[in-house]
Amino acid sequence: MCEKCGCGKLEIEHANVAGAKFHDANMAEATFDDINLAKATFKNINMSEVSFHDINMSDISISAVQMGGAKFKHIGLPPCCSEGKKQRPITFEEADLNSSSFSKCDLSNVKIENCDIEGMTIDGISVSELLAKQKNKSK
Repeated sequence: MCEKCGCGKLEIEHANVAGAKFHDANMAEATFDDINLAKATFKNINMSEVSFHDINMSDISISAVQMGGAKFKHIGLPPCCSEGKKQRPITFEEADLNSSSFSKCDLSNVKIENCDIEGMTIDGISVSELLAKQKNKSK
C-alpha cells in the first residue's frame, strides 16, 4: 500500500471494526468472507455485478433500488434448517417486475392484489383471460 495516499490492497483479518464508517471510498472488487454486517447501513452504493452466496438477509429492508438483470436462486431457509419449517413471507410493494420469470418457485398462498397482470401467464395460460372467464361465470 502506498503510505502517501493510502491506495492499494488493504488486508484486514480477525479485526473488530464494529461501528466503522466508510465515506467516499472505492471498494471495487473487494472481497468479504466470514463477515458480520448485522444492522449495517448502505446508502448511495454502486453494487452492480456484486455476487452474494450463503447470506442471511432476514428482515432486510430494500428501497429505491435498480435491480435490472438481477437473479435470485435458492431463496428461503437453508436446506439444513428447512425440515418442517416455512420461511417468513417476503413482501414486494410498488415493484416493476415486468418481463420477469419465476421458475420452480413455491407460490402457495401468494396474494397478488392491485397489480397489472396484462400479458402474465402461468404455464403458458393467460392469467387475465382466466380471470375474465371466471368473472363471466360468476355473473
